[in-house]
Amino acid sequence: MYVAAIQAIVLDLDGTLLDSDKSISPRNYSAVKRCFDSGIHIIVATARPPRAAESFIKSIPFVDYIVFYNGALVRCKSKQTQHHISIPTEVSQQINEFIRLNEPESTILYEVNDLWYTCTPVPDTESAQSGARSNEPKPQVVDYDFIRSISPTKILAPGYSAWRDVIRKFGDQVNVIATDGGILVQIMHKSASKENAVKSVLDEIGIQSEHVMVFGDDFNDLGLFHMCGFPIAMGNGITELKDCAKYITESNDNDGVAVALEKFVLLNKE
Repeated sequence: MYVAAIQAIVLDLDGTLLDSDKSISPRNYSAVKRCFDSGIHIIVATARPPRAAESFIKSIPFVDYIVFYNGALVRCKSKQTQHHISIPTEVSQQINEFIRLNEPESTILYEVNDLWYTCTPVPDTESAQSGARSNEPKPQVVDYDFIRSISPTKILAPGYSAWRDVIRKFGDQVNVIATDGGILVQIMHKSASKENAVKSVLDEIGIQSEHVMVFGDDFNDLGLFHMCGFPIAMGNGITELKDCAKYITESNDNDGVAVALEKFVLLNKE
């Protein structure tokens, strides 16, 4: 299989670089570090907020650009800069009212540049569904007047079954993605996506998308797969990614990232 000269590698975290225990295996770390040492840029693109990705970012300190919130926040460590896209307050209010009208018992959470809020206490099961880790504080409970005043980075509606209706009504204003088997409904500004964020990073560092290898496992990686020259689906990934991948690697629990890098990138560097 022909592989264009890879100049950048984009890595999702959950279900991709991280195994089921939420750790980076020694083999994966070594393979990614060897790619970096050979001059390849490493970019992380995750749905997580900074607070939930911090420990993993610290363990791979050579990563300079990190895309959080599915593209709504991009940080460059070396330049100490960030680019943030939020949902307008009015649109957020309309979405809140729409969800509550359709499913009044729904839990809605609001991420605001690494802080998160809700109007009702969140049960442990829904906290886990929303992407929170066991050692992460629960969202702050605030009144509805406060929620009406914010411009959120991302809205989360864990377990909301009618998320396609949100797309039909607000699809021209927001991106709506259901990941984790459709359990985690994530709503961002229309222009916020992993592919748009990564494209801005590539433009900044001067790399064409055909020279980019991307790894992913879920629906929020689809745009990147269509944009980048060499998309690699994890063995545990969704069918839609596998259908448009150049290669399907091992699962995240079987060092799938390292397997592909050793096969297509590092072999050519030796």
